[in-house]
Amino acid sequence: MNRNFGRLTEGELTYAPSSLVIDGHTILNPTAESYAAAGYLPVDTSEPSEPAPEGYHYEPRGWEIFDDDSSPVSRHIRRVWEIVANAPPPARRWTKLAIETALAQADMLDAMDAFLAQTTIVGKLTAARAFSRCDYIEEGYPDAEKWSALLDGAANALGKSREEIDAFLDAIPTEG
Repeated sequence: MNRNFGRLTEGELTYAPSSLVIDGHTILNPTAESYAAAGYLPVDTSEPSEPAPEGYHYEPRGWEIFDDDSSPVSRHIRRVWEIVANAPPPARRWTKLAIETALAQADMLDAMDAFLAQTTIVGKLTAARAFSRCDYIEEGYPDAEKWSALLDGAANALGKSREEIDAFLDAIPTEG
């Protein structure tokens, strides 16, 4: 198989064989002219020359026949690229021990315990009870709005700014 040449059929690329039979003659080392005579076009797999914008990347999305008179090979098959948004990073997870250790080191453990005891997650479930029964704390749980409200409340209870709370969490080692 020669990946430098191919044919496009209904959007699907088929690479050229390593040898050709043209007019009953087997050509073991075909040239570009031999491939052209057999109906194969040069294949361009190059990625876009411009970098993707911040937060995006390129993904291949099929093939097209391209005519470019300014190119050394005017008619060829080229890869089609699409700009796609990067996936959001996975939510961070902290062990309870890592969080409690960091709170104790910052002398904020008692204030956090008091805040969690008076904060309701849902119904009569307090944050303190939920914290005592969970295996880990996951960023954004149960949704971004409630997570943000919880952190805002923690900042208020601890006499810190939200930025300080975010920096505090950034400094705690995460799982995995």
